[in-house]
Amino acid sequence: MKNSYEFPSKVEKKHSKVLLTITTIFGILYLIFIIDNFISEPNNLESTVVKLAFIIFLIGYYYSWKNEMIAGIVLIFWWGIMWCLGLLIVELDKGASIVMGLPMFIVGILFIVARYRSRARIIKN
Repeated sequence: MKNSYEFPSKVEKKHSKVLLTITTIFGILYLIFIIDNFISEPNNLESTVVKLAFIIFLIGYYYSWKNEMIAGIVLIFWWGIMWCLGLLIVELDKGASIVMGLPMFIVGILFIVARYRSRARIIKN
């Protein structure tokens, strides 16, 4: 009887490790920003949305280690929140959140692509 699940190849593991490493580095930088935000920002709508976005990012980061598809969806949703923050809520530096969030949007898309590729490989075999 043939096993229906094959372990990921070395190339797929390498791609996943690269995405996880990029996400971890971004998460550390984002954490430093959030700590600064907690210390220096007064409680207003912008600060509240930034903190809420950080919680959503943490959910995406958690799922990046568990399920690439969910992580990709959450990170893309997070970038949507950053768009709303940049265009509707922020008074100064309106485009900064969009530009700084762009790498995670790309990583989110790559997580989804990686999941589809691994799924197609499993179905093919």
